[in-house]
Amino acid sequence: MSEVFDDRVEYAIQNIWVNFRSGNGEQAMRGLQEAAQEGNGDACYFLARCYSGPCYVDPGFGFESDDDKAEEWYNKSIELGSAVGMMGAMRVGGFKPRCGSFVHEPYTSKREIWDKVVELARGGQIFCKYMVANAYYYGDAVELAGLKINGAQDVCSLQRKAIQIYEEILAQGMAMGLGNLIDILTSGDYGMPVDKERARRLEERGAELGVGVYEVKVGLRYVDTQPTKAMELFKSAAEHGNSNGYYEMGRMYSYRSKTVRNLNIAKEYFEKAIQMNSEAVGSYNLLGEIYFKGGDGLEVNYQAAAQCFLKAIDINNWCSDMLGTCYLHGLGVPQDYARAKELFENCPDARLSCIGLGEIYAYGLGVPEDIGKGMVYWNKFAQDPAVAEHKKHFKKTLFGWKKI
Repeated sequence: MSEVFDDRVEYAIQNIWVNFRSGNGEQAMRGLQEAAQEGNGDACYFLARCYSGPCYVDPGFGFESDDDKAEEWYNKSIELGSAVGMMGAMRVGGFKPRCGSFVHEPYTSKREIWDKVVELARGGQIFCKYMVANAYYYGDAVELAGLKINGAQDVCSLQRKAIQIYEEILAQGMAMGLGNLIDILTSGDYGMPVDKERARRLEERGAELGVGVYEVKVGLRYVDTQPTKAMELFKSAAEHGNSNGYYEMGRMYSYRSKTVRNLNIAKEYFEKAIQMNSEAVGSYNLLGEIYFKGGDGLEVNYQAAAQCFLKAIDINNWCSDMLGTCYLHGLGVPQDYARAKELFENCPDARLSCIGLGEIYAYGLGVPEDIGKGMVYWNKFAQDPAVAEHKKHFKKTLFGWKKI
């Protein structure tokens, strides 16, 4: 690879964005900080990326996410005349340069910035290749290079250019852009041919390169047939900073396990996922289920279950039937019939929802009593012991259902 940036910048690109499993991330970060403090505009841009969160840098590094620091370094990269800084900052959502324009001396137009980044890419700079590929994929090249687009055929031409460059950098060991490449091959947008088998192979390549999201995707293919291999991939994903790795490991030991159920192990993995990612909704749901049902020596803890469900419910209503049961009976939360009814109605065919809605209508809990409607819900699970117990308190007469 031709080196076109400061050695410290090139080192960071190789060890943070190309060979991101090298173990040299911290050293690379220090080099960027040093070069940026010295006034290197390119270093400022890449340092800004390090502070911009998981969309810009692999979460496995554990770098601090700081919007203020990122914004400051993006601004400095522009003000110090970095072409990659100017072009890269254009794609940062919501960012507005304090100097008023993305175009800064020594450049006088976006076209000049584009030409410089293309020149660096043609000179062998791998990150610049990635930037150019992205510009074709997202269509930014139209504005930057002043291209004319006359229909889907021209868009497909840009997509094919993106494919060519993404595959080139992938062959050089850079997995960034893999998601965009797979999207082109599977979406069928603009009439592009769909090649799911090729996309499948690319996901496997991503897993080989240690990209957590692809380790999880590939691992899921082996859960039923090769659970040991699946577990290895999930574990690797977790080690690489992907909380879904822990989530999938937990699922393999949970209630629906197809191997060996162990709720204690499942609980531990779900907790690790949450520790890694405070928005790990799936793990909150399944950890809450463990507290709600208990088993394998773990006692039921409705308060803990409800707290887990409350972390997830606004994003995913999978736990509605269990959280609704908590509200219906005041288990770990204040009793609230209206909230229980609302939650049950999110998944009205689930067993607990039917039992709960049956109770609400048959006993008139927060609604006018309607035993017949309650029976409709209960009869969906007529053989359930809880339903049978409730039905003991009612009798059908010539004049309708009555309590006894």
